[in-house]
Amino acid sequence: MGTPAAVQERTSLSDALRRLWADHVIWTRQYIVAVLEGSPDAESAAGRLLRNQEDIGHAVSGFYGDGAGAALTELLKEHITIAVEAIDAALEDNEQRFRELDGRWSANANDIAAFLAGANPHWAEADLQDLLAQHLKLTKAEIKARFDEEWSTDVERFDDVFTEILTMSDALAAGIAAQFEGAAPPADPAAGLRTALRKLWTDHVIWTRQYIVAAVAGSPDADAAAGRLLRNQEDIGNAIVPLYGAEAGEELTRLLKEHIMIAVDLVAAAGKGDQRAFARHDRRWDANADAIAAFLAGANPNWPEGDVRDLLGQHLALTKGEAVARLTQDWGADVAAFDDIFTEILTMADALADGIVAQFPERFGAGGAPAGETPAGDAGEQEGGKTRFRSSLA
Repeated sequence: MGTPAAVQERTSLSDALRRLWADHVIWTRQYIVAVLEGSPDAESAAGRLLRNQEDIGHAVSGFYGDGAGAALTELLKEHITIAVEAIDAALEDNEQRFRELDGRWSANANDIAAFLAGANPHWAEADLQDLLAQHLKLTKAEIKARFDEEWSTDVERFDDVFTEILTMSDALAAGIAAQFEGAAPPADPAAGLRTALRKLWTDHVIWTRQYIVAAVAGSPDADAAAGRLLRNQEDIGNAIVPLYGAEAGEELTRLLKEHIMIAVDLVAAAGKGDQRAFARHDRRWDANADAIAAFLAGANPNWPEGDVRDLLGQHLALTKGEAVARLTQDWGADVAAFDDIFTEILTMADALADGIVAQFPERFGAGGAPAGETPAGDAGEQEGGKTRFRSSLA
């Protein structure tokens, strides 16, 4: 049986499911943020979130048929509808109603687990119940942190939500691969590297968006979002240390932090309607992107400076479009802009991973790590709050 349409030509099953479930938690968070702030983009976030449930159902249809895809979509939409009603009950301080909905939410999660276990013998129902229960628990903790305006905790809870959903996604992908011969791509020693870079750059655009949303709204969580975003630049810099050395890691971190600080200035100028300041910071942003491209090209001959510059230029253009959409309250354009940003940053992450594989074939090529081993860790191992590749790369 062929792979579903959601699995694009160069994207593995695991990558495709990770993107779908990442969208699930990203747009769940966007809805939570909007509805708790009373922001008018709550409706567009909810619409995008419901569409994501259709996307997941369509992906399943490619393996289990249209009926199964439609059934899963219905269960997932119920999952979202209950969440919306539960947040409303919390806002109304209706504890009895919230408890009732919380019970329905857990029952719905069990229904999803039973449905999936019935479709694939490699998805143990008890395991799926545990994964979905953890997802609900972490999402409720995220909601509570925002209710309580505990912004640092809010950041931590979303990081937990995102990590857990990727674990669940990988479990689903492994089950499909086991059930359908040919569903899994051939063993790829560089797969861990690709996954690690995708996670790092996904964090980059997620927390850039969270900062933009908060800064434009004048929300008090802007500082926490900015702090998490700056930490991500350290994570990216630390990730290249085993391959290019500590000095290179520090320089990339410096350039990326400059990228973020210019973005902060740019958003502030746009919010004030200061066109001259915006144009000045825009030029600084372009120059910084060129400096990053030159740095990367100097480190790896497989990263042509012109190609990297084009990728970074596209990233800047899309991010500016996202900021403008929020400033003008064009919520449909805002949703579309982030979808484009997410797709483009994954393209850039894969291009960077390809360059590393080409430069270090003994570590990531056919003669690299044995099949089944992950040379770069799963999405980057966490140590001391910083993402690193496995020490075996050093």
